[in-house]
Amino acid sequence: MSKHLLSVSIVLLSIAICFLAYQIGNTHTPNKVSEPVHNIEISERGLLTSEEVAVYLSMDVEQFKKLIKQQNLKRAQLSSFDTYTFIPYIQMNGENIHF
Repeated sequence: MSKHLLSVSIVLLSIAICFLAYQIGNTHTPNKVSEPVHNIEISERGLLTSEEVAVYLSMDVEQFKKLIKQQNLKRAQLSSFDTYTFIPYIQMNGENIHF
C-alpha cells in the first residue's frame, strides 16, 4: 500500500510542478492594454527649469512662479528654516534652476 501511495504522491507532485511552470511561463507574456498609457517624460538630469517643474507638478507656469514668489516672501521673514520647507532652487543667468 505504501508503494502505491508513494507513486501517486510523486505523480501528483510532478503534475503540480508542470502546472506551476506553465503558469509562471505565461506571466512573462505582455498583456494587451485597452487604454493607452500616458507616459510623462521625466528628465534624468538633476536640475530642472521652472517650466519643467511646473509640467512635472501639473501646474501652470504662472501658478508655479507665483508659488515661488510667495515662498520667497515667507523665507525673507524667517531667520532660519528646515532645508526642504521651501522648494529649493538657485538662480543662474536670470533663470531659476530647481533641484
